[in-house]
Amino acid sequence: MKLTIKKKLCIIGVVLLSYIPLTFANISGIMGPDIDPNDRSFQFRTAVSLADNDSQQDAWAYRVHYQHAFNDTFRGRVVMQYRDKGTFEYDFFRTELLYNFKKRAQGEIWSSAFRFDLRTRRASRPEEFAVNWGNQWSLSDGYRVRTTLILGQQLGGSRDSNDLSVQTRASFSRKLDNGTRVGLQMLNQHGELGDFGSIDKQGIYIGPSVSGKIGDYVYELRYLNGVSDGAPDNNFFFRITARL
Repeated sequence: MKLTIKKKLCIIGVVLLSYIPLTFANISGIMGPDIDPNDRSFQFRTAVSLADNDSQQDAWAYRVHYQHAFNDTFRGRVVMQYRDKGTFEYDFFRTELLYNFKKRAQGEIWSSAFRFDLRTRRASRPEEFAVNWGNQWSLSDGYRVRTTLILGQQLGGSRDSNDLSVQTRASFSRKLDNGTRVGLQMLNQHGELGDFGSIDKQGIYIGPSVSGKIGDYVYELRYLNGVSDGAPDNNFFFRITARL
């Protein structure tokens, strides 16, 4: 299916919007809006951000989640994350609800969803509620574009900010004839809505990814390079998903 100039400009514009930052080990991904109504699965993730010099420590993150599709419109997920920067410790617990409000009909390329997250953190750190807006364009010849806009709000008496935090993410990938998907990802954290710092202070992470299937398991490997002064240089990520 040929894309009109308007559609091409729209896709390019949304991808460029994502050009800007994450600290610590980047264990997050770029969400897909589509839901398999039969999805019942466990996933394990791990990521490491290597220290830039001898005075720092490598930062590790570990995550497990279970997700359950109620139908092709709603899917729930529970997430538990741990971190290790010299000491292994519990990080947070999160519940998620994905709402696929725009399905890709025959002859269309775009689908979209909202995801609502509620996170409870370790110790006295504040809770957080976030709204994720995920979009996907399924193009010809196996090409795919994904973007995510995330707005977060701290909750509770221990919060240290009343402003919205802003993140953007994007990926561009292609599925090869053997079923492997290769692509380029960018994960960005802009800071608070009323206080965006310079790009160098925020950090920009970008790098290649590869994903596919081995038997009944789905895997993804990714490398992100911190290309600004505020970002660690080398970040590695791995995840594996088991369908039930």
